[in-house]
Amino acid sequence: MSFQWPNGFDPIPHETWAGAQLEELAQKYDTVEEHGWYDNLNPSVDDLLAHQGPNVLVLDYSGGTGILTRRLLARPDTERFGVLIVDSSPKFLRLALEKSKGDPRVAYRLIRYLKSEKRLESLLEVVDSPIWDRGVDAVVSTNAIHLYYGLDDTLRGWFDILRPGGIAHVQSGNIRNPDSEEGAWIIDETVEHIHRAAMEIVRDNPDFAEYRDALNEADYMQAHDTLRAKYFLPVRHVDHYQGAFEQAGFKVRSRVVKTFDALVTDWYDFLVVYHEGVLGWVGGAEKISGHAPTELDVIQRKRLMRMAMDKIFDGKNKFRASWTYFQCEKPSP
Repeated sequence: MSFQWPNGFDPIPHETWAGAQLEELAQKYDTVEEHGWYDNLNPSVDDLLAHQGPNVLVLDYSGGTGILTRRLLARPDTERFGVLIVDSSPKFLRLALEKSKGDPRVAYRLIRYLKSEKRLESLLEVVDSPIWDRGVDAVVSTNAIHLYYGLDDTLRGWFDILRPGGIAHVQSGNIRNPDSEEGAWIIDETVEHIHRAAMEIVRDNPDFAEYRDALNEADYMQAHDTLRAKYFLPVRHVDHYQGAFEQAGFKVRSRVVKTFDALVTDWYDFLVVYHEGVLGWVGGAEKISGHAPTELDVIQRKRLMRMAMDKIFDGKNKFRASWTYFQCEKPSP
């Protein structure tokens, strides 16, 4: 029996983003699906498949371009699953729609940023009442929870929309976990190491001599440090998230750490999309310097990123990276 959406619910909303042109940034980001380190999604897919029943509704929160959803629904015997992808990027959501177009098991909702209130919409404001009346059987959030500014409000939304006994499956490669394999990297912490290695290369390598003076401009470098922290948020301890889940009403059923091989070339291909956030001080970020970097600046910035990665990974072609996985249950009354 195939999945059936509740009466009165339209899987594809009639909104501007759904008919927009595909954006290059979303398409570039979506290539991470091909990277070996994105095998970090497979344990979450396996956990979701453990849900039983004729009609299993999964909320893919921060589902982005739909990478997790496609991996789940490509598995055998998933006709009974429906997935509602919710994300705050219309560009990513548009690509998710394009790639799963025609699959009746997938629905989409956009979380808008409310400028006047300086906040993102809540799930209650985004998800239609037929879904709330039904409830969802599982929430999944992959590679995203470390990005949430309003973590407590987000978790309360998950708790409220879950049916009693429902599970939130959450993972991230940007959680500090003392149980991690020795020597394993936290994925975004590589960015700070790349930045430091790049400064050393600029000081020593004549190919980058034109950028040396910038290293001595404290205000300029601090401004770019602040920009980098907006792209790649500071890493928080695993206990911070455990406490937040419990405060929201969840029972933490398990938290485990797994380690994956990540190819340096794959990680470079991902990071280079955000080169301004990583090494914006090379040529200057426009919002800080007041002018756009030249084409040569961007070429040098990307080249320096690659050299810095070779430096921090000792020229090896891969590194070990750790992911933390939570399974949190909404207790039955």
